[in-house]
Amino acid sequence: MKRTLLLLAVAILAVSANVFAVKNSGRSPDTELVGRVRGALHASFGPTAEEIGVKAQDGFVFLYGAVPSDSLRLQAARIAAAVYGVRAVENELAVASGG
Repeated sequence: MKRTLLLLAVAILAVSANVFAVKNSGRSPDTELVGRVRGALHASFGPTAEEIGVKAQDGFVFLYGAVPSDSLRLQAARIAAAVYGVRAVENELAVASGG
């Protein structure tokens, strides 16, 4: 009986490990980095962060879109640069005219 329970437990753990590996295999390091940068921007700017596009390639982060002020543009780049895994930030954010 103990042996059957032990084998059952090992089988459950093995299946769980495989499911976890398959679930996470679709996320590239760049995708995870984009998520971390977006999270940091949302934490700082709230809904304004929706206007900021984020792309990443091999640790290099690209910010694009339009923001209401130059100070917000610069702050977004500083926030992105402080995120773990970011090697450099290319700030392509434009300052939207107040039209």
